[in-house]
Amino acid sequence: MTRLATRLGRSAKLGRAAASLAWAGVRGRAADRQSLIDQLGSLHGLPQKIGQILSLGELESDEPRYTALTERGSPLPARVVRRELARRLGRPLDECFRSLDPDGRAASLGQVHRAVLHDGRAVAVKLQYPGMADALGLDVRTLQWLTTPFGGMRRGFDLDAWRREIAGMLRDELDYRREAEMLRTFGRHLREWPDVTVAEVIEGLSGDAVLTMTWVEGEPFQATREWPADDRRAVAETLLRLFLWSCLEWRLVHADPHPGNYRFRRTPDGPVVGVLDFGCVKPLAPSFAAALGSLIREVADEALPDDGDAVLARFVALGFNEDLLAPLRDRLPELTRVLFDPFRSRGSVDLERWGLTRRLAEVLGEHRANFRTAGPPAMIFLIRAYQGLIRYLQALDAPIPWRPVLDGLPSARRTDAGSRNDAMERGGPMRSRSLRLNVSEHGQTKVALTFKAEAAGWLPELIPEELGLRLAQRSIDVAALARDAVAREFAPGELFNLQDADKSVRVWLE
Repeated sequence: MTRLATRLGRSAKLGRAAASLAWAGVRGRAADRQSLIDQLGSLHGLPQKIGQILSLGELESDEPRYTALTERGSPLPARVVRRELARRLGRPLDECFRSLDPDGRAASLGQVHRAVLHDGRAVAVKLQYPGMADALGLDVRTLQWLTTPFGGMRRGFDLDAWRREIAGMLRDELDYRREAEMLRTFGRHLREWPDVTVAEVIEGLSGDAVLTMTWVEGEPFQATREWPADDRRAVAETLLRLFLWSCLEWRLVHADPHPGNYRFRRTPDGPVVGVLDFGCVKPLAPSFAAALGSLIREVADEALPDDGDAVLARFVALGFNEDLLAPLRDRLPELTRVLFDPFRSRGSVDLERWGLTRRLAEVLGEHRANFRTAGPPAMIFLIRAYQGLIRYLQALDAPIPWRPVLDGLPSARRTDAGSRNDAMERGGPMRSRSLRLNVSEHGQTKVALTFKAEAAGWLPELIPEELGLRLAQRSIDVAALARDAVAREFAPGELFNLQDADKSVRVWLE
């Protein structure tokens, strides 16, 4: 109990300090900052994730401090690592690996060790810290400042929804089987991309809390600062293309862009970007990806209407709260052009001249809070990925044109009507309008709720915790059901029907 109270107290203190450093712009004394960094790294879990988020701001620094949290040494002794791996894999390590480096690289939820298989292949072995699920649950409840993505925002903001969204993604990160699935998915998509590499999952040596993957060679991002301009431009284009294809074509947001999750190397055929971690990947509903792509292309084609109500409708289609956005409807056309301004020119984009932060503040004015609180909770992952992309492009200091990359997307060559006709010609599934939830007791309906069909993609966040535990006891994987609903483009059908004595809970799409 004493250890629990100590961790809660330290986590709360660190949360306040990190929030101040990250969002209020307080630099603090170097000694205080280093002390915070050391404590963030020692606690692991969510506190260390805070440091990893802060490391994005150091891409251009000659003396990065928070970046150490993405590369620091392993905290678990070698004997503990070997014992835990053997327990998780269910057999002696000598049967699994020819060799295992006892010194690993620490991450927020686990640590990674280089090993060699008996067939000679080098692999990365990712081991989750023992007890991390319980520790992370405490951190999520304690560090509540993280549930407000813009720091200090409370009024008019649905904190519970944001807390559920972030907690849900952190729970997903604890599931290494899910990460392996995401890794395989990206691997299939990137099979024909010579400038991006991801690891391959070693199936027999992976499970819930251990993930063994082929080793991805490369150097940390700082190495690219010494590369020739042409190579840096190639990396910039690769990162932009990967972001657009992921979000708009594959409908997956890789939302953990801190420096520890990338490796870079130069080859005779050009630079190669290695992506290392797929624990924080957020699926996007097909309707959301289509609406976002259409909005970006309207800006790029100078076709965005000046009518505020028309643009408001486009944001509502993305899941924004109409009531919160209504007071700034007349500003939305200009706001949207500022957000996606780099796509309007076919020439290289000067990110300094873009002035995104300054121009957004000028356009929003006194309605800044409305815009920041109006978006759906899942938007935090897209915002983080977009901000991460911009930070990398700034640090590479090698301007590139954005418009040709957008024009290269398959969806850019299709109209919305054409896409619908294609789906009908292929005999694609009918799309549901609604997600329905019905709770009955003794044959009488007690609760009947209706959501937009897209809400099925966020099913884990809609289900109360008590119901989630009951479903888990029945081996009903709610997260898997949500992913399947998105993959089937919300085709009608029952998601689950839980019968318990005289009470039943049914959830379906129609």
